Amino acid sequence: MSGWHFRLRQAPALRVDLRGITPAALAELSAAQVGQLRVGHGNAMLALAELFDVAPGTEEGMLRFEGDLGRFDRIGWQMDGGRIRVEGDAGHYAGGCMRGGALQIDGSAGLLAACEMAGGSIDVKGDVGDFAASTLPGSMDGMRGGTLVVHGQAGERFGDRMRRGSAIVHGDAGAFLGSRMVAGTIAVGGKAGAHAGYGMRRGSIVFAAAGARLPAGIEAALTFVPNRTATPAFWALLARDLARHGGAFAALPARRIERHLGDLSADGKGELIVCP
Repeated sequence: MSGWHFRLRQAPALRVDLRGITPAALAELSAAQVGQLRVGHGNAMLALAELFDVAPGTEEGMLRFEGDLGRFDRIGWQMDGGRIRVEGDAGHYAGGCMRGGALQIDGSAGLLAACEMAGGSIDVKGDVGDFAASTLPGSMDGMRGGTLVVHGQAGERFGDRMRRGSAIVHGDAGAFLGSRMVAGTIAVGGKAGAHAGYGMRRGSIVFAAAGARLPAGIEAALTFVPNRTATPAFWALLARDLARHGGAFAALPARRIERHLGDLSADGKGELIVCP
């Protein structure tokens, strides 16, 4: 599988849709063929060569994008293997519907990053916008598998309707974290906004910051109740898995936890785990 290097010439006038530009799709193409691939630019279509200088890459199976791709949407859309690296910001829907492979974004990503992701890994060095690891507009299923790691901050509704997988935020997260969550694991190293776990049915949300407390509104709403039983055996496994991400998660295996079960208003059996 060939690798390719794309160097951005200049910021496009309109938003660009990069769906279909994946390692597998470009594997057997020549440089001329890659340059002539058409991508959406507003309501028109442009050849990749009009936006990027295209050259063979040095790493097998790697698509490397150099430049600020903040106006480029659906990077890694539905990819199922290989690697994509963005050396700058990415637009909306980054890694959406991924089934495998690895996407690395050295900057920040826009709205709906990792939406309906089913496999593979996404690593964002900066921030992500609202509805990351969640569902596409009009759909019912959020993130379905794989691993999303955000080293910066996350917007609102992170993990909305999440069904499976792991989503890690080293910084703060906005309101309605894990809203309507069905299963999976979300871990936050910083603070979270109000209404975390709203409508949550199953799954785990871990607040790893030292001295962390439940986000505002939860205790007053009485929809999550403290659980005083012994720490479940699964925590030893989960804590060890989260610890490999470093930062606020590194010391989790040695810390005590407090579990709060709910959301009772939705007959939920999920849990909020605080590490005070």
